Amino acid sequence: MRWLVVLPYARAGLMGMDFADELRTLGHDVDLFPYRRDNVLYKNRSTKLAYQRALNRRLERRVRETRPDVVLVVKGGPLAPEVLHRIKRSGAALLNFFPDNPLWMMPFEQIETYDLFFTKERYALRQLETIGLRNLYYLPMYCVPSLHHPVPVAAAQAAELRGVVALVGARYPYRERLVRELADYPVRVWGPGWRGGGFVTGDAKLAIYCGATLSLNPHHPMNDIVGVNTRAFELAATGACQVVDLKEELPHLFKPGDEVLAYRDLPELRRQLTYFLAHPDEARAIGDNARRRALAEHTVRHRVEEMIAALRDRVGRA
Repeated sequence: MRWLVVLPYARAGLMGMDFADELRTLGHDVDLFPYRRDNVLYKNRSTKLAYQRALNRRLERRVRETRPDVVLVVKGGPLAPEVLHRIKRSGAALLNFFPDNPLWMMPFEQIETYDLFFTKERYALRQLETIGLRNLYYLPMYCVPSLHHPVPVAAAQAAELRGVVALVGARYPYRERLVRELADYPVRVWGPGWRGGGFVTGDAKLAIYCGATLSLNPHHPMNDIVGVNTRAFELAATGACQVVDLKEELPHLFKPGDEVLAYRDLPELRRQLTYFLAHPDEARAIGDNARRRALAEHTVRHRVEEMIAALRDRVGRA
């Protein structure tokens, strides 16, 4: 089939590119349409709306010229509902993979336009189904084995990270408050917004995951209501022992106590940290179990194959 993947940025390693790579590996013809640009027209408030109108016109033109069988949109907030309707009338199946909570990050009139709207957030799915939407499909996040994997850690860095609870992620007030609450533990943070921080990517981030005794993964309180975030799968694929707040969907994806350490409240989090910092071999075994589960069930290939099956079964396209 001919696919047009409409994604924020056409850059290696970013979401959407992984779907495109897997589709090509499976023998599909894939074209890309990035809808965000690193220029002042997109980032300037006074010109952003005009830029988005022009972008929508370019997308319609691309669909007319290439006649894709499937248009897969990743997020896609700037795409106008009337444009999406016209794309559907061209004969293309219209899909959306939304990696955040659509209830507060996606205009409702866009959600119902898609033939299939994939969401990791079952809370959003249930709420939208109660008002009659039938185009919803639960699809969890995933790891990309070529990007998320163990890496060797230099001896000096390994010594620095031994016994550390690592938190890699942007500073948000709720995360900062949690870190303050854990001031008596060896918590170290990396990411934009923290003092002396900045983006950590590639092997540098993987080395932190691999070298730290524990990796802390507190979900965003608004973005992840019952669903599980991307970091849970990334950490698992590297073999990290992650300590994560217990979301409703987590036990269906990773087994608490065997593949992840899950906590319901702050006292339970503190008990987990205290015990496993003192038993790093047990922590490492849990990380190894998580990696096996991630590779067996939660890769981007698994999600693409399920997406194609849903396209066949729910939309009638093969």
